[in-house]
Amino acid sequence: MALSLTCPSCGNIINQVTKSPQLVVCPACNTTHLLTNGKMEDVGKSAILTDTPSIFEMYKTYKYQDWRFSPVGRVRYDYGDGYWDEWFVRSDNGKETWVSVDEGDISIEGLVQKGLSVPAFDQIQVGGALMINRIRMNVVEKNTATMIGAQGELPFKIVPNESYNYIDLLGPKRVAFTIEYQQDGINCYKGVWVDPFEIVEV
Repeated sequence: MALSLTCPSCGNIINQVTKSPQLVVCPACNTTHLLTNGKMEDVGKSAILTDTPSIFEMYKTYKYQDWRFSPVGRVRYDYGDGYWDEWFVRSDNGKETWVSVDEGDISIEGLVQKGLSVPAFDQIQVGGALMINRIRMNVVEKNTATMIGAQGELPFKIVPNESYNYIDLLGPKRVAFTIEYQQDGINCYKGVWVDPFEIVEV
């Protein structure tokens, strides 16, 4: 059940909209809070995300084919040559997932496995291949991402300027996997690239 949270930094009332957020950014003072057992811990100011051109806005409703969803959180990552946004979205039926936007390219993705057993990050080479879920995937990118800003609610704990290593893999029929080498384990996300012109605001 959604709760009303009080920002300990400015006293603003934040109406929780997702099931179990672990990170909440106050929209009034932009302070980032870790949420544990209903208590908010201030972990510093989150960078104010600039209004760069995007088809998405927080809390508006969008449709892709038969799927309706609303962005309820966003985290921006810097990867050295630029940045991308991960939008945490909530469907009409309450299901929560991710939509990644990188220079206009859009991927719908979700967590498929935690604690994945794959080679160490240093052992993987761009151009190589990995078998993921019995699918041969090609390594197309290997990099480090740093969180530089956030909005709304997120289902994991990450603080401003925290970094992690990742690899991107591409397979047949535009199927994509992202493997994140986090401090608490290796997580695998499966995604599919979609035509941004097929996403419309409702």
